[in-house]
Amino acid sequence: MSFGAFFLILLSVFLHAGWNFLSKAHRPSAAFYLLVNAVPAVLLLPFAGFAEIEWTALGWKFWLAFAGSWFGEVLYAIGLFRAYRKQDISVAYPLVRALPVLMVAAVTMIFRLGEMPGMTAWIGFVVVVVGCVILPQQSWGKVDWRGLLSAICGPILLAAAGTTAYTVMDSTATGILREHSLSGRVVTLCAFFGVMEVAISAALAGIVLTSRRERLELSRNLLTPWAYLSGVFSALAYLLVLAAMGMVSNVSFLQAFRQMSLPLGVAAGVVFLHEKLSATKVFGTVMIVAGLILSVL
Repeated sequence: MSFGAFFLILLSVFLHAGWNFLSKAHRPSAAFYLLVNAVPAVLLLPFAGFAEIEWTALGWKFWLAFAGSWFGEVLYAIGLFRAYRKQDISVAYPLVRALPVLMVAAVTMIFRLGEMPGMTAWIGFVVVVVGCVILPQQSWGKVDWRGLLSAICGPILLAAAGTTAYTVMDSTATGILREHSLSGRVVTLCAFFGVMEVAISAALAGIVLTSRRERLELSRNLLTPWAYLSGVFSALAYLLVLAAMGMVSNVSFLQAFRQMSLPLGVAAGVVFLHEKLSATKVFGTVMIVAGLILSVL
Protein backbone atom coordinates (compact mmCIF):
# COMPACT_ATOMS: atom_id res chain seq x y z
CA MET A 1 0.00 0.00 0.00
CA SER A 2 1.37 3.41 -0.98
CA PHE A 3 1.73 6.22 1.56
CA GLY A 4 -1.02 8.13 -0.26
CA ALA A 5 -3.51 5.27 0.07
CA PHE A 6 -2.46 4.74 3.69
CA PHE A 7 -3.09 8.40 4.51
CA LEU A 8 -6.50 8.48 2.77
CA ILE A 9 -7.75 5.35 4.54
CA LEU A 10 -6.39 6.55 7.89
CA LEU A 11 -8.33 9.79 7.49
CA SER A 12 -11.40 7.81 6.39
CA VAL A 13 -11.16 5.65 9.52
CA PHE A 14 -11.18 8.72 11.78
CA LEU A 15 -14.09 10.26 9.87
CA HIS A 16 -16.19 7.07 10.05
CA ALA A 17 -15.63 6.65 13.77
CA GLY A 18 -16.19 10.39 14.20
CA TRP A 19 -19.65 10.56 12.64
CA ASN A 20 -20.78 7.52 14.61
CA PHE A 21 -19.51 9.14 17.82
CA LEU A 22 -21.35 12.39 17.02
CA SER A 23 -24.60 10.52 16.38
CA LYS A 24 -24.27 8.69 19.71
CA ALA A 25 -23.31 11.82 21.65
CA HIS A 26 -26.19 13.98 20.37
CA ARG A 27 -29.39 12.03 21.05
CA PRO A 28 -29.55 9.56 18.13
CA SER A 29 -32.90 9.67 16.32
CA ALA A 30 -34.46 9.23 12.89
CA ALA A 31 -34.44 13.02 12.58
CA PHE A 32 -30.70 13.17 13.23
CA TYR A 33 -30.04 10.45 10.63
CA LEU A 34 -32.32 12.20 8.14
CA LEU A 35 -30.04 15.23 8.25
CA VAL A 36 -26.94 13.01 8.16
CA ASN A 37 -28.15 11.37 4.93
CA ALA A 38 -29.38 14.63 3.44
CA VAL A 39 -25.84 16.04 3.38
CA PRO A 40 -24.31 13.38 1.06
CA ALA A 41 -27.55 13.47 -0.97
CA VAL A 42 -26.94 17.15 -1.71
CA LEU A 43 -23.20 16.65 -2.24
CA LEU A 44 -23.39 13.56 -4.49
CA LEU A 45 -26.67 13.93 -6.43
CA PRO A 46 -25.15 16.38 -8.97
CA PHE A 47 -22.97 13.50 -10.19
CA ALA A 48 -26.13 11.78 -11.45
CA GLY A 49 -26.73 14.76 -13.75
CA PHE A 50 -23.39 14.93 -15.52
CA ALA A 51 -22.36 11.26 -15.36
CA GLU A 52 -22.73 9.56 -18.75
CA ILE A 53 -25.12 6.81 -17.67
CA GLU A 54 -27.92 5.20 -19.69
CA TRP A 55 -30.43 5.27 -16.82
CA THR A 56 -33.34 4.11 -19.01
CA ALA A 57 -31.41 1.05 -20.21
CA LEU A 58 -30.49 -0.34 -16.79
CA GLY A 59 -33.34 -2.87 -16.67
CA TRP A 60 -35.41 -4.42 -13.90
CA LYS A 61 -32.51 -6.33 -12.29
CA PHE A 62 -30.73 -3.07 -11.52
CA TRP A 63 -33.81 -1.41 -10.06
CA LEU A 64 -34.64 -4.53 -8.02
CA ALA A 65 -31.11 -4.50 -6.59
CA PHE A 66 -31.40 -0.74 -6.03
CA ALA A 67 -34.65 -1.25 -4.11
CA GLY A 68 -33.06 -4.03 -2.03
CA SER A 69 -30.10 -1.82 -1.21
CA TRP A 70 -32.39 1.10 -0.32
CA PHE A 71 -34.41 -1.13 2.02
CA GLY A 72 -31.20 -2.35 3.67
CA GLU A 73 -29.91 1.20 4.12
CA VAL A 74 -33.16 2.26 5.80
CA LEU A 75 -33.07 -0.77 8.12
CA TYR A 76 -29.45 0.07 8.95
CA ALA A 77 -30.29 3.67 9.85
CA ILE A 78 -33.26 2.65 12.01
CA GLY A 79 -31.30 -0.11 13.74
CA LEU A 80 -28.26 2.10 14.32
CA PHE A 81 -29.98 5.02 16.01
CA ARG A 82 -32.03 2.64 18.18
CA ALA A 83 -28.89 0.65 19.08
CA TYR A 84 -27.12 3.83 20.16
CA ARG A 85 -30.11 4.71 22.35
CA LYS A 86 -29.86 1.39 24.22
CA GLN A 87 -26.16 0.44 24.15
CA ASP A 88 -22.78 2.05 24.76
CA ILE A 89 -21.05 2.95 21.50
CA SER A 90 -18.07 0.90 22.72
CA VAL A 91 -20.34 -2.17 22.46
CA ALA A 92 -22.75 -1.29 19.65
CA TYR A 93 -20.22 0.08 17.14
CA PRO A 94 -17.94 -3.01 17.01
CA LEU A 95 -20.92 -5.39 16.88
CA VAL A 96 -22.68 -3.46 14.10
CA ARG A 97 -19.42 -3.44 12.10
CA ALA A 98 -18.53 -7.09 12.76
CA LEU A 99 -21.79 -9.03 12.44
CA PRO A 100 -22.37 -8.11 8.76
CA VAL A 101 -19.03 -9.74 7.85
CA LEU A 102 -20.39 -13.06 9.11
CA MET A 103 -23.85 -12.48 7.64
CA VAL A 104 -22.54 -11.45 4.19
CA ALA A 105 -20.34 -14.57 4.13
CA ALA A 106 -23.36 -16.72 4.96
CA VAL A 107 -25.52 -15.12 2.26
CA THR A 108 -22.83 -15.41 -0.43
CA MET A 109 -22.25 -19.07 0.42
CA ILE A 110 -25.94 -19.97 0.46
CA PHE A 111 -26.64 -18.27 -2.88
CA ARG A 112 -23.21 -19.02 -4.41
CA LEU A 113 -22.41 -15.37 -5.03
CA GLY A 114 -18.77 -14.90 -5.99
CA GLU A 115 -15.70 -16.71 -4.67
CA MET A 116 -16.09 -18.88 -1.59
CA PRO A 117 -14.07 -17.96 1.54
CA GLY A 118 -10.70 -19.66 2.03
CA MET A 119 -9.24 -21.21 5.18
CA THR A 120 -7.80 -17.91 6.45
CA ALA A 121 -11.18 -16.23 6.06
CA TRP A 122 -12.90 -19.04 7.98
CA ILE A 123 -10.41 -18.68 10.82
CA GLY A 124 -11.14 -14.95 10.79
CA PHE A 125 -14.90 -15.58 11.00
CA VAL A 126 -14.43 -17.83 14.04
CA VAL A 127 -12.25 -15.20 15.74
CA VAL A 128 -14.92 -12.56 15.07
CA VAL A 129 -17.62 -14.76 16.61
CA VAL A 130 -15.51 -15.31 19.73
CA GLY A 131 -14.83 -11.57 19.94
CA CYS A 132 -18.55 -10.80 19.64
CA VAL A 133 -19.30 -13.22 22.49
CA ILE A 134 -16.62 -11.72 24.75
CA LEU A 135 -17.24 -8.01 24.01
CA PRO A 136 -20.55 -7.47 25.91
CA GLN A 137 -19.56 -9.60 28.91
CA GLN A 138 -19.12 -7.95 32.31
CA SER A 139 -16.49 -10.41 33.58
CA TRP A 140 -14.36 -13.42 32.61
CA GLY A 141 -16.64 -15.82 34.47
CA LYS A 142 -19.52 -17.75 32.99
CA VAL A 143 -20.81 -16.35 29.70
CA ASP A 144 -23.96 -14.29 30.20
CA TRP A 145 -25.92 -15.61 27.22
CA ARG A 146 -29.00 -13.59 28.16
CA GLY A 147 -26.93 -10.41 28.24
CA LEU A 148 -25.28 -11.36 24.95
CA LEU A 149 -28.61 -11.93 23.22
CA SER A 150 -29.92 -8.69 24.70
CA ALA A 151 -26.94 -6.80 23.27
CA ILE A 152 -26.98 -8.40 19.82
CA CYS A 153 -30.69 -8.96 19.17
CA GLY A 154 -33.03 -6.11 18.36
CA PRO A 155 -31.55 -2.87 16.99
CA ILE A 156 -27.98 -4.17 16.55
CA LEU A 157 -29.20 -7.22 14.62
CA LEU A 158 -31.48 -4.95 12.54
CA ALA A 159 -28.55 -2.66 11.68
CA ALA A 160 -26.36 -5.65 10.83
CA ALA A 161 -29.08 -7.20 8.65
CA GLY A 162 -29.52 -3.89 6.86
CA THR A 163 -25.78 -3.66 6.25
CA THR A 164 -25.77 -7.19 4.88
CA ALA A 165 -28.66 -6.43 2.52
CA TYR A 166 -27.20 -3.24 1.06
CA THR A 167 -23.72 -4.77 0.77
CA VAL A 168 -24.97 -7.68 -1.33
CA MET A 169 -27.41 -5.59 -3.37
CA ASP A 170 -24.89 -2.78 -3.99
CA SER A 171 -22.50 -5.28 -5.51
CA THR A 172 -25.15 -6.32 -8.05
CA ALA A 173 -26.49 -2.83 -8.74
CA THR A 174 -23.12 -1.12 -9.22
CA GLY A 175 -21.91 -3.95 -11.46
CA ILE A 176 -24.87 -3.40 -13.81
CA LEU A 177 -24.46 0.37 -13.58
CA ARG A 178 -20.81 0.30 -14.66
CA GLU A 179 -21.81 -1.66 -17.78
CA HIS A 180 -24.11 1.22 -18.80
CA SER A 181 -21.82 4.09 -17.88
CA LEU A 182 -19.23 5.86 -20.00
CA SER A 183 -17.91 7.77 -16.97
CA GLY A 184 -15.11 6.67 -14.67
CA ARG A 185 -15.61 4.40 -11.65
CA VAL A 186 -15.60 7.19 -9.05
CA VAL A 187 -18.06 9.41 -10.93
CA THR A 188 -20.38 6.45 -11.61
CA LEU A 189 -20.40 5.34 -7.98
CA CYS A 190 -20.92 8.90 -6.73
CA ALA A 191 -23.92 9.19 -9.07
CA PHE A 192 -25.35 5.90 -7.76
CA PHE A 193 -24.97 6.82 -4.11
CA GLY A 194 -26.25 10.34 -4.71
CA VAL A 195 -29.53 8.91 -5.99
CA MET A 196 -29.51 6.32 -3.18
CA GLU A 197 -29.05 8.96 -0.47
CA VAL A 198 -32.03 10.91 -1.83
CA ALA A 199 -34.19 7.77 -1.61
CA ILE A 200 -32.97 7.02 1.93
CA SER A 201 -33.64 10.60 3.01
CA ALA A 202 -37.19 10.36 1.63
CA ALA A 203 -37.86 7.21 3.69
CA LEU A 204 -36.46 8.73 6.87
CA ALA A 205 -38.47 11.90 6.22
CA GLY A 206 -41.62 9.76 6.18
CA ILE A 207 -40.70 8.30 9.59
CA VAL A 208 -39.96 11.75 11.01
CA LEU A 209 -43.15 13.36 9.73
CA THR A 210 -45.37 10.64 11.23
CA SER A 211 -43.86 10.88 14.72
CA ARG A 212 -44.33 13.85 17.05
CA ARG A 213 -41.17 12.95 18.94
CA GLU A 214 -39.14 12.85 15.74
CA ARG A 215 -40.58 16.15 14.52
CA LEU A 216 -39.44 17.75 17.76
CA GLU A 217 -36.00 16.18 17.33
CA LEU A 218 -35.84 17.53 13.77
CA SER A 219 -36.64 21.05 14.98
CA ARG A 220 -33.89 20.78 17.58
CA ASN A 221 -31.28 19.32 15.21
CA LEU A 222 -31.95 21.84 12.44
CA LEU A 223 -30.41 24.53 14.63
CA THR A 224 -27.25 22.62 15.60
CA PRO A 225 -24.23 21.69 13.45
CA TRP A 226 -23.74 18.12 14.66
CA ALA A 227 -25.96 16.23 12.20
CA TYR A 228 -24.61 18.24 9.26
CA LEU A 229 -21.04 17.66 10.43
CA SER A 230 -21.78 13.93 10.74
CA GLY A 231 -23.13 13.95 7.17
CA VAL A 232 -19.98 15.66 5.88
CA PHE A 233 -17.81 13.14 7.75
CA SER A 234 -19.84 10.25 6.33
CA ALA A 235 -19.63 11.52 2.74
CA LEU A 236 -15.92 12.31 2.97
CA ALA A 237 -15.13 8.90 4.50
CA TYR A 238 -16.85 7.19 1.55
CA LEU A 239 -15.15 9.39 -1.07
CA LEU A 240 -11.72 8.84 0.48
CA VAL A 241 -12.18 5.07 0.26
CA LEU A 242 -13.12 5.42 -3.42
CA ALA A 243 -10.03 7.52 -4.05
CA ALA A 244 -7.77 5.04 -2.26
CA MET A 245 -9.10 2.11 -4.30
CA GLY A 246 -7.21 3.35 -7.34
CA MET A 247 -3.93 3.48 -5.41
CA VAL A 248 -3.60 -0.14 -4.22
CA SER A 249 -2.97 -3.44 -5.97
CA ASN A 250 -5.39 -5.37 -3.74
CA VAL A 251 -8.51 -3.83 -2.19
CA SER A 252 -8.37 -6.37 0.68
CA PHE A 253 -5.66 -4.18 2.18
CA LEU A 254 -8.15 -1.33 2.35
CA GLN A 255 -10.84 -3.47 3.95
CA ALA A 256 -8.40 -4.77 6.55
CA PHE A 257 -7.06 -1.35 7.48
CA ARG A 258 -10.55 0.18 7.70
CA GLN A 259 -11.27 -2.08 10.67
CA MET A 260 -9.06 0.21 12.79
CA SER A 261 -12.16 2.39 13.18
CA LEU A 262 -13.44 -0.13 15.74
CA PRO A 263 -10.91 0.61 18.51
CA LEU A 264 -11.34 4.31 17.73
CA GLY A 265 -15.09 4.00 18.34
CA VAL A 266 -14.47 2.18 21.61
CA ALA A 267 -11.88 4.75 22.71
CA ALA A 268 -14.22 7.66 21.87
CA GLY A 269 -16.99 6.15 24.00
CA VAL A 270 -14.67 5.60 26.95
CA VAL A 271 -12.81 8.93 26.80
CA PHE A 272 -15.56 11.35 25.77
CA LEU A 273 -18.76 9.63 26.94
CA HIS A 274 -17.20 8.13 30.07
CA GLU A 275 -18.33 4.60 29.26
CA LYS A 276 -16.88 1.82 31.40
CA LEU A 277 -13.72 0.19 30.01
CA SER A 278 -13.46 -3.47 30.96
CA ALA A 279 -10.89 -6.10 30.10
CA THR A 280 -13.54 -8.11 28.25
CA LYS A 281 -14.46 -5.07 26.14
CA VAL A 282 -10.81 -4.49 25.18
CA PHE A 283 -10.08 -8.14 24.45
CA GLY A 284 -13.33 -8.63 22.52
CA THR A 285 -12.63 -5.58 20.35
CA VAL A 286 -9.07 -6.75 19.64
CA MET A 287 -10.36 -10.17 18.59
CA ILE A 288 -13.02 -8.65 16.33
CA VAL A 289 -10.43 -6.44 14.61
CA ALA A 290 -8.03 -9.38 14.19
CA GLY A 291 -10.79 -11.60 12.84
CA LEU A 292 -11.99 -8.99 10.37
CA ILE A 293 -8.45 -8.48 9.09
CA LEU A 294 -7.99 -12.24 8.65
CA SER A 295 -11.33 -12.50 6.83
CA VAL A 296 -10.22 -10.16 4.04
CA LEU A 297 -6.63 -11.37 3.56
